[in-house]
Amino acid sequence: MKKTILEIYALAVCFFTIACFVITLGLLIWNFVEVATPEFTISSRDYECHQTDGAYKDCFSGQYQYTKSENPEIFPSGEELTKSRKSAYAQVIKSEQRNATQGIVQKLIIIIIDLLVFFAHWVLARKARETNS
Repeated sequence: MKKTILEIYALAVCFFTIACFVITLGLLIWNFVEVATPEFTISSRDYECHQTDGAYKDCFSGQYQYTKSENPEIFPSGEELTKSRKSAYAQVIKSEQRNATQGIVQKLIIIIIDLLVFFAHWVLARKARETNS
């Protein structure tokens, strides 16, 4: 009877690890999409705010601080605004790719641990079944 309980326990852990593996694999695939096409995976707000100079100004002009003499906000204009927008957009893309790369490493660590737990319990279940027969 004990060995049957051991086998059930080991198989239950195997089932759980397969579920974790499938979920983590889906998230890992999404991280690969983020690395490959960060323009597609950035937030809609970030995407929309960096498409035109006007949209960029509307989204971010409130973030500029007043100078020490309490002058009105100083926000770039003209070519400087375009340059600032393009630079900020490149930074958003770079950040998206970096976060995705971190996510890939995290998911790979989880998958490795998941596989180790799975195989250890699979062997345990097989041994329990063999001794139970």
